[in-house]
Amino acid sequence: MGKAACLDERMSMVLVVVTLTTILQWSCRVQGMQVPAMFVFGDSLVDDGNNNYLNSIAKANYLPYGIDFNGGPSGRFTNGKTFVDILADLLGVPYPQAFSDPTTSGARILSGVNYASAAGGILDETGQHYGERYGLSQQVLNFETTLDQLRTLMSGRNLTQYLANSMVVMVFGSNDYINNYLMPSIYSSSYNYSPPDFANLLLNHFARQILVILFLSSTSTYLDFPILILPSSQLSKGYD
Repeated sequence: MGKAACLDERMSMVLVVVTLTTILQWSCRVQGMQVPAMFVFGDSLVDDGNNNYLNSIAKANYLPYGIDFNGGPSGRFTNGKTFVDILADLLGVPYPQAFSDPTTSGARILSGVNYASAAGGILDETGQHYGERYGLSQQVLNFETTLDQLRTLMSGRNLTQYLANSMVVMVFGSNDYINNYLMPSIYSSSYNYSPPDFANLLLNHFARQILVILFLSSTSTYLDFPILILPSSQLSKGYD
């Protein structure tokens, strides 16, 4: 077996272990919580179909994606459920509706909305070679659109209580490296920023958007920074 295949297998094993550990930790924390809705921001790890409605080549609405998911391919970049789906099951709430789905309106948004978009990142330019996608700043604007709709469905006091009991999930970071910093032939970020400076740039952008979300909603927030080590980058460094 070649080095690349071995590294791919190792990275897959690490990702599975990390994911299972995260799920087990959160299963203990969320069971028994009364959460009326989830609002999800992120990338392909939690996209549940937003890119289906965008002019993007980053889509997962075909087999073998969804082969183990009830209903088949849905736009989720997995064979079955995403982390958010599992979390929703633990909380006892419906899966959040994809924001870009034309049917996501009215009472359907009361259980939450998913704004995640494959190829999206913390930085607006991240993933632009894939076509249309919702980056973090656009996802926050989409969240504001949802809040405007919610204001028409409930009174101000009820909305405040509803949002205070709701949960925000944010999964970002990997695309800003995989589909930006580590692609010098397309993006200039690796020429303009050292690795520490680029990390600080991401953190500063991310922190500002988190503050905006908290200011708008006062929701509980779960953050995840899934930065994966790429086998190709490992090989280029001569690692075994």
